[in-house]
Amino acid sequence: MNRLLPAVALLATAVPFQANASGDYEYPYSGIGGGMASLADACDNQGSDCDDGTTAFRVYSGARLLSNFGVEVGYTRSQDFELNDTTDTELSLHGLDVTGLVHLPLGNRMDVFAKAGGFFWDSELDIATATVDNTGISLRTGVGAQVGITEHLYIRADYDYVPNVDYSDGALDEDDLSLITGSIQYHF
Repeated sequence: MNRLLPAVALLATAVPFQANASGDYEYPYSGIGGGMASLADACDNQGSDCDDGTTAFRVYSGARLLSNFGVEVGYTRSQDFELNDTTDTELSLHGLDVTGLVHLPLGNRMDVFAKAGGFFWDSELDIATATVDNTGISLRTGVGAQVGITEHLYIRADYDYVPNVDYSDGALDEDDLSLITGSIQYHF
């Protein structure tokens, strides 16, 4: 997973320039945002010392290749999920995503979108006496909206859903990750 990060980062920065060179695009963009991440089932039957929600951030770059279709590459990282205070069980997740977006324009510099793609994730589950590292690929879907404040500066809200993240290497059931983020986005 860590060997892929430089290659995907290079691709993420190259996407806007490639779209600009082709001339067949609406605009390339890059953005940064933050919000909340939550696991669906991590705290089931765990008691009150389990917290299945934490903060997360995301950086991304993409391009509208057609007026209603775009592609995006991003990196998402969560803070630690405190799964059990008594046993000092913490979980951190991060990953790279490649998604396709379908846009529905609602007016001048405003639209809603749906997205789907792959999420290449890496997890680290720290238990008091051991650490379990795991990697995998999951589907990433989502919806969102964006509004242009100026010609180049946009604000954006996203909801993303990533099913079947197996952060415990088979020791526990797979869990579903949800992300709600707000972003500032610059259009070149």
